[in-house]
Amino acid sequence: MMKIALVGATGNVGSATLREAVAAGHEVVAFARRPDAVEKIDGVRVVEGALDDVAGLTSAITGSDVLVAAVTGPVRDKTFAQRTVPNLIAAVRDSGVGRLVLVSAFGAGDTALKASPFARALYRTALKGFFDDKAAAEELLPASGINWTAVYPVNLKAGQPVSEWAAEPIEKVKKVPGLPTLPYSNVAKTLVQLATDQGASGRRILVTTKSGWKAV
Repeated sequence: MMKIALVGATGNVGSATLREAVAAGHEVVAFARRPDAVEKIDGVRVVEGALDDVAGLTSAITGSDVLVAAVTGPVRDKTFAQRTVPNLIAAVRDSGVGRLVLVSAFGAGDTALKASPFARALYRTALKGFFDDKAAAEELLPASGINWTAVYPVNLKAGQPVSEWAAEPIEKVKKVPGLPTLPYSNVAKTLVQLATDQGASGRRILVTTKSGWKAV
């Protein structure tokens, strides 16, 4: 079992990840701006703080095995990732935490090239600023000096988890047809699995429906 640090514990993916991590037997420390909004679960320690407080984040996650960052920011905020990811990297490096598992979104950067024509048009118009921000921030990861994994979920929704889904390295994916949609809880299950998988370091992982991808 591991000690997992989590940011984004009050969001859709983050709250589901909190529950999945505890259900799997892991100890969790949640770093949250609004501690009262974090679900009260035995085995979870909540630390109050904001993501622009690198010292506070570093202190909160020290002693953890991995930091899972399930924060995406508002779609209208075109610099959120570029402001936040450097702080996450610095906190992981300064705290000695082993890895960062960063939740992005399918459509960011070169992943858009694998999308359907309709989805790609959406990513490059209405969501362009949102995805450009993520892509720019994620360019920092390879040279960061930390172990990292970037996760690219497709469209997400509330609901019960499906029994089968896919988590595949981006380089093995040729195409993501249509607009596949997956429950938040399935992404959460994948994040907990990746948090415990040292073999995922340095990998970029697509999370989609079982049939929502085609291999190279």
